Amino acid sequence: MVVNDKSNLASITALRGISVILVVLYHYSWFIHPLETTFLRKGYIGVDIFFIISGFLACHTTKNLGASAFNAIKYLFQRLARIYPAYLIITLLYVSVYYFLGLEQLRFWSVIKSLSFFPQSLEIAPSYGLPVVEVGWTLNYEFFFTYWLVLVYS
Repeated sequence: MVVNDKSNLASITALRGISVILVVLYHYSWFIHPLETTFLRKGYIGVDIFFIISGFLACHTTKNLGASAFNAIKYLFQRLARIYPAYLIITLLYVSVYYFLGLEQLRFWSVIKSLSFFPQSLEIAPSYGLPVVEVGWTLNYEFFFTYWLVLVYS
């Protein structure tokens, strides 16, 4: 039996939607007093599901490419072109707001590490020191594995 590739990706899209809901409920539970002890605190599993989906999609989108340094670098640049512009704009907005409102003095290397998808420190897993845009810690993981892929095939 041949399974339609688009229907498989529709299932992945549905799973992504469920993951989004789980993560939103998890974060919501931090701010509403009686919810901090409920099942909503297990919503962090949505992040794990996102990591699994990212790995699957990385394999799925590259399955017909040959294993070469050129293809690995091409994949890296395609991912960066898709993710980096929005991440760059949001990070620079955060830096601007921090600066103009005097909220906190951001260190130069913290901003550079954030923009390079490198963790801030080697302590406090799983984020290893949050980037300027805190939710960017998951991108640090994704790009760590993408950088590793490029190194392996280079």
